[in-house]
Amino acid sequence: MFLNLGELFSISKSRNVLFYSRQTMISSINLFKKEIAIVWKDNTTSIFKASTLRRLCPCALCSGETDVFGNQYGGINVPENKDVSIVRFEQIGYYGLQFYFSDGHKDGIYTLNFLKNYNET
Repeated sequence: MFLNLGELFSISKSRNVLFYSRQTMISSINLFKKEIAIVWKDNTTSIFKASTLRRLCPCALCSGETDVFGNQYGGINVPENKDVSIVRFEQIGYYGLQFYFSDGHKDGIYTLNFLKNYNET
């Protein structure tokens, strides 16, 4: 059986996106200058401030790396920057999103599972 990838996801210039993931599915993504709204297939919506996503960047530079022995290396405290915006985003496989920030940073891959389950307290 062949899988038609066109049926699994599509991207339009209007930023309406349909992603498929085994963890969760996205119905659409709306990018605003300093926020992004993700509408999930279960009809819930997650809204993230660009500054929050930038601060939570999961890349090795920002969050550090753990070796096989459990030792933590690196990681910087990303200061809160309320002026940062999301310039664009890209789908990474079937499992994540990569955000391009106005400060030039773009290395983090945010899993759909993380985005779906994150609650800012």
